[in-house]
Amino acid sequence: MNLQTPTPTEWRAAMGYFPSGVTVVTSWENDTPIGSTVSAFCSVSLEPPLLLVCLDRSNPTRGAIERCGVFGVNILSAGSGDIALRFGTIGDADRFSATAYRALPGGAPRLDAAPVFIDCILESAHEAGDHLIMVGRGARIDRSDVAAPLVYHAGGFLQPA
Repeated sequence: MNLQTPTPTEWRAAMGYFPSGVTVVTSWENDTPIGSTVSAFCSVSLEPPLLLVCLDRSNPTRGAIERCGVFGVNILSAGSGDIALRFGTIGDADRFSATAYRALPGGAPRLDAAPVFIDCILESAHEAGDHLIMVGRGARIDRSDVAAPLVYHAGGFLQPA
């Protein structure tokens, strides 16, 4: 058998075919909010409450999380594609100017549009290729009316039935 490593383009297309929820991971850089769209997110453990997010090593949000020690996972709902695109755009330094958010005491910025927000304390970070796997301990959950989730699939957002 002659297996060959896929190209980054092939890998992205294959991974993008698997539908995933969409989050915006937030933190602080000094006293300024910072955040990025992340679809690589999952629960790790119930006791203790642990989750993971994967961020590119070059992502400024990753560095801010390591320095600050806290991050928030804002789980987006259907219809929030504009927010996902805004926080996923490289070079958009002022993503928060067009996004309502609030600062919870001792935690990360919480996007008002996210029906579920999980405040985390950075537990550990693990190198994985060009990304870091960041494990967070859930410290607070803030929920509003839960709506259908925003789902990413094959380069776009799925519309709920």
